[in-house]
Parts: sequence; C-alpha cells; structure tokens
Amino acid sequence: MNKIFKPSLIAMAVSSVAFTAFPTIAEETDAKYDVYGIIAVQAHYRDYENSPSLTGFQTNNESRIGFRGSKQFQNLGPKFIWQIEGGYVDPSYSDHTSNGGFGERDTFVGFEDFESFGQVRIGRVLTPLYEVVDWPGANPGLGDVWDWGGLIGGAKFQDRSSNTVRWDSPEWGGMTFDVAYGRTKAAATGSDEGWWQGAAAHYKVGPFQFDAAYEVNRNTAESFQDGTLDTSAHDPSTKQTFNRVWDNNTYLVGVQGWFENGISFFAQYRIQDAEVTEGIDSGREEKQNAMTSGLMYNTGDWQFKVGYTKNFELEVNGEKVEDSSDDVISAQAMYFVDPSAVLYVRARDVTMGGNTVDSGNTGMTYDRWKSDSFNEVSIGVEYYF
Repeated sequence: MNKIFKPSLIAMAVSSVAFTAFPTIAEETDAKYDVYGIIAVQAHYRDYENSPSLTGFQTNNESRIGFRGSKQFQNLGPKFIWQIEGGYVDPSYSDHTSNGGFGERDTFVGFEDFESFGQVRIGRVLTPLYEVVDWPGANPGLGDVWDWGGLIGGAKFQDRSSNTVRWDSPEWGGMTFDVAYGRTKAAATGSDEGWWQGAAAHYKVGPFQFDAAYEVNRNTAESFQDGTLDTSAHDPSTKQTFNRVWDNNTYLVGVQGWFENGISFFAQYRIQDAEVTEGIDSGREEKQNAMTSGLMYNTGDWQFKVGYTKNFELEVNGEKVEDSSDDVISAQAMYFVDPSAVLYVRARDVTMGGNTVDSGNTGMTYDRWKSDSFNEVSIGVEYYF
C-alpha cells in the first residue's frame, strides 16, 4: 500500500543534500528480488514417558516468509545479494510470543561472483557444520537427538548465528569449501566472551557426496546450581550457584548417495569434546560422540524414508556416565500433490537417557536440560512458494 507523507523542512533539506550528492539515479533494470516462503503445518500426538501434562495433541507451525534479491552495481564487479527471512510462526512446545520475529532466520548482505571468489555474506546465517547437521542429518524428525539433543557441556556447535562472516567457495573439480567466524549471542549481550569459527568441505564424485566439517567454540559461560548426591558431604537444604567457562571442538564426517533406481541415503558421524578452562572443576574433560543415518526411496509421486540417530554415552574425565545415551527411530511416507507441495505422515520413537551429571563439586550433581522420552504420530502439509 502506498502512503503519502507530508515532508518536514528537515526532511526536505536532507533530501536536497542526498540528491546533490547523488545526481544520477540509475534505473533498477538489473535489480532482482522475490518473495518466497513455506506454508508448513504439522499436527501430532505425543505420548511422553514421564511428562503426562505434555502428552496429547499439538501443532507445529513452521510457516515462514522471506524476501531476497540481488543488484549488479554499475561500478563494482561482484553482485550484491541480500535476504531477510522471518522465523517460524509457532513451533510446538514453545511460547508463541518469543518466535516468528522478522529476521529470525537467514538475514544477511553480501557479494558473490562464482566465476572467481564465490560468495561472502555478513549477518545471520547457518554455520558450515550446522548446515550438514540440519540437512540431511536431522530428517525425518531426528533433530531431538541429532540436533539439540545430547548431554555434553558447553556449546557443541552454533546453529543459525548472528554476528557472522561466511565465505562459500566456487566449485573446483567437484570440491567446495565453506569457512565462517562469529561471536555468540551471549557475547553480543555481554554475558560471556564466546566466539566460534568453523569450516566444511564437500566433494562430489559420481552418485556420492562426501562431507567433512569442524567447528570450534570458545569461552562459553555456564552457571548452575548443585543438587545433592551425597547427603553426608553437603547439607541437602543448601544450594550454591557455580560458574565455569567451556571450550568445545566438534568434528563431523558424512556421505550421501543418490541412485537412478530411486534409492538414496545419508550417514554422518560426529565427534565432540569439551574442556572447562575457568571456574569450578577447571580442567574437566567431556566427550560424547553421535551418529545419524537415513534411507529413502522415491517411486512416482511417493517418497518413503526411514532414519535412525544415536547419541552415545557421555564421558567425563574418561569415565562413562551410565544411561546417558539417546536414540530416535523415525519413518515417513510423503506424497507430492504438486511439484511445490507435499502431504506426509510420520511416526517416531524418541528415547532419552538420563540427564544428571557430577557437578565437579565434591559429592554433588546437577541436571542438564534434556527432553523426556516420547512416541509421536503426525501428519503434515508443506507448500513452498
């Protein structure tokens, strides 16, 4: 909708200066932009193992919209690119008012020239490692374990991160590279001094693609309150707050394959380590590895897919924490009602291990966040435009 504003004297003066500084306004014949998005709603029923208040029906509304474009500047070789994308309207089991903001997803400016340097973006984007964690590794419905699941301390990886500079290379003989650096959300608000950097490499040969990625996270702050493990060592009624700082390293290798008979697959393995560098239990070392896999078959307008993911047991200073592993198995049938739209049905079983770990303060433990185990059956629709 066009709106007409009555300009003030100040606005007129500013406009006059602007047009004096830039006397020629080029026609936007080489500027391109489009509106895009997805209408995605999933209705599911979950049966939680230990959380009866959450058991029941909910919807997961991942609908979102974005704007993106490019402009070939007259006096600059690389093409200018930009994007602004809103967040999910209403993810399940979350507070609607804290989601769906404009710019919540990939929102950036940058330049690209894939005949020379590739693409550089600044803003809010996926990290190179998380890009392959998210896809194909977390589908169908494997994210509770593979993505945000696990028990290791610190930050095993960022996902979509603001304050980021990212470079994506052109393709060189089937090989591409991604490199990025950024500050964490907590660092941006002064809560810690966290930063991260990461890289990924992808090599395509025949029907296969091989992926490798690495991400380092440094200076991640953690605050927690002790629970009581040994009542003879501590007063059960007393809780203290402790602070520490973590450094993390995460490594990922994976392979994908697509075959002419309609079968495709993926498999990834992730190695994660963490160390306390400051605060309570300085020198503490933790390790937790994980794997994910999926098999897909396309026939006509149908696609059938199964996936399995596992977080192995957490190790603290070389000792395994019993009952700390997680896994999920998922099966999905999808029907393409249109090249741009699908209907699907999905069933999955999510099994979460324990979340209690030794705090590092003699005789004390505390709980790290982890979802409860649950079974789920869902149906959904997705329309891309």
